[in-house]
Amino acid sequence: MKDLDLVSWIKSLRASLPVVLVCLVGFLLAWLIFWQIAPSLNRSGAIVLYNLVSTNTAILIVGGIATLGDVIWAPLVFYQYVFRKDSYDWTSALVLAVAMVTAMALTDILKIAFGLPRPFQDPILGITARFATPTDHGLPSGHTTSAFTVATVVWTRYPCWRVPFTLLAIATGLCMVILGLHYPSDIIAGGFLGVFCGTFAITLSGLRTHSVS
Repeated sequence: MKDLDLVSWIKSLRASLPVVLVCLVGFLLAWLIFWQIAPSLNRSGAIVLYNLVSTNTAILIVGGIATLGDVIWAPLVFYQYVFRKDSYDWTSALVLAVAMVTAMALTDILKIAFGLPRPFQDPILGITARFATPTDHGLPSGHTTSAFTVATVVWTRYPCWRVPFTLLAIATGLCMVILGLHYPSDIIAGGFLGVFCGTFAITLSGLRTHSVS
């Protein structure tokens, strides 16, 4: 434990404080508005998006998009680390890996902390789980968090890929609602959490690279 560099973690959070605060407020507002103030918006939004797709082929496509957004980080880390052109790609691989580990850990913790259900678990909505039947809690969406974490890291380190990865992140969140697996609140919260995790890892890398040099 004596080698645990908590100072860099704190400095990283302070250096990116505006983004951290926006993400924190956005996450809490997603829970407050959709679960406490106007839960009907959450339910109606879930129903509307769910009913956009009905055919088996469309469901498979939507499920494929959601899966891609969730797992695309793994081949990216592998490619950047193994087939790197220079040290920048190698560092990017580490940044993305740290961001994703942070995202997965926080997602699991927050799911347990909030303990909120998924749409298909409410029989009144008439929604069934498509493509998969997860057993954990709903908020935040893990798929959306992963996709936005990747998009945030790519946005900072590879500007030419900003648009496709941002669109994939948004599509991933929408697809999770269409599949009946999440409420709109879950994907909004997941989006803010993903931006936070990506920003934290990027800032932490910058601080440690500067201290080494």
